Amino acid sequence: MIALLFASILLVDMPDNKSTSEYGKDREQFLNLNKMAKSVRKYFGRNPVVEAAIYGNSGVETGNSFKYDQKQYGGGGGYGVFQFDFHKKYYREYLEEEGLTDNTDSQVRYVYENIYGKKQNIMGAGNAKKLREAFQSDDPEFVSDKFMEIFLRPGKPHRDRRVDLSKKYHKQIVKAYDDESRE
Repeated sequence: MIALLFASILLVDMPDNKSTSEYGKDREQFLNLNKMAKSVRKYFGRNPVVEAAIYGNSGVETGNSFKYDQKQYGGGGGYGVFQFDFHKKYYREYLEEEGLTDNTDSQVRYVYENIYGKKQNIMGAGNAKKLREAFQSDDPEFVSDKFMEIFLRPGKPHRDRRVDLSKKYHKQIVKAYDDESRE
């Protein structure tokens, strides 16, 4: 199911003049996004609005690579599918405490723990509550904004790109869930 959803997003308009390496890059993005989707649904459940906001923000943060070991383009401290900068130190401590390896699942789990679990103190319990409340919204633009502002706090927000990508994912996810329910 996830594969079908993201195949329609990433691999639809592939012109015949693409090189093998360009096809490989698209396939890698597709596989990385599917790994992320599996983890997001594992921790956050099936919620098209939350899923879309997380994927849209991660897409902007990683240049759509969705790589768990993505380093910040042009230098800087950002790392991973969420480009942890402020969070990087706390994420590393979290991995040690939990005996986890660094991968997409661990990064998504860390985000979940910051919002719903035992790591709410990192961004502030009041902020975790605000984000939980935002996640109840049915507006992907609002949720994307709140996830960006409260959790990610990027140096260069690129809000328009985040919102556009979140809306795109939301539309695809809703369609996929509707198609799935008809089967």
